Amino acid sequence: MIQKILEQCQNGPHGVGFNEVVLMLYNSVATAEVYMNMDDIRFTDDGNTVTFMAENGTHLHMKLGLVKELRFQYTERNERGEPSYSVWFLDANQESVLRIYLRKSEAEATNQPRHQLFMELLETYGESLQLTS
Repeated sequence: MIQKILEQCQNGPHGVGFNEVVLMLYNSVATAEVYMNMDDIRFTDDGNTVTFMAENGTHLHMKLGLVKELRFQYTERNERGEPSYSVWFLDANQESVLRIYLRKSEAEATNQPRHQLFMELLETYGESLQLTS
């Protein structure tokens, strides 16, 4: 299921996916952010791991079997007065292990299709999606 959702996020039904994002590794002690385009996502043959590839070899791996919930977070106005879109991946303890935040695109024409894609995902899956192993 996660692979299907990530592929929808990458490609989008209208040919425009999430594109410009921030991947945030997050725990109670530290965070790390990777700015990237979601154009290179790789899954292992067994589908157990996804690798998010950024420029210059920077990459993140996530073990999909340990993700127990996805949350689609939408805020109409964040602290800067702009909409905020994110997908949170949570473990069995309801801790956020990875977050994908959509950045405002420099290509203004892609912002509306990205908004539509996120809203379609939210409508399809709801705010929270429980996953089974």
